[in-house]
Amino acid sequence: MSFGDAIGECFFNYANFRDRAARAEYWWWMLFATVVLLIALALDFLVFRGWSIGPFYLVFGLASVLPGLSVTVRRLHDTGRSGWWFMIPVGSLVFAMVATIAGMLHDPVGPPSIGLLLVIGLPIIIFLGSTILLLVWMCIPSVPGNNSYGPNRYAA
Repeated sequence: MSFGDAIGECFFNYANFRDRAARAEYWWWMLFATVVLLIALALDFLVFRGWSIGPFYLVFGLASVLPGLSVTVRRLHDTGRSGWWFMIPVGSLVFAMVATIAGMLHDPVGPPSIGLLLVIGLPIIIFLGSTILLLVWMCIPSVPGNNSYGPNRYAA
């Protein structure tokens, strides 16, 4: 699959959470999204004279969330796994952020308690471990032939 084909597939299947996505489709999309987000960040910096997230970054960031999520779920399907695996790092990160904010609101001046550090630290460890696991899964080859998520469209 070429770079252009992968980008076209991701935008065409932006809301398809059922089928499969090959490794090339996933990684070409990630390269495209990263490069365009960096260009948007640079444009925001040049046009608006600051390191804040500006409209270029925000517009492309929002436009690429759903296709990125979709290709990630379809890539997990291609490896024979449920797309719900993606929710482990997302959920643990959200939990850690909520616990951090709650701890800061409870006592904004004093040092955090050991219990709060555990409540914040454990989800961060889960986030890091599950992110590494997902990265490994994104790198492994597709399940050959058909699986429960559909046929392998790119099998030789």
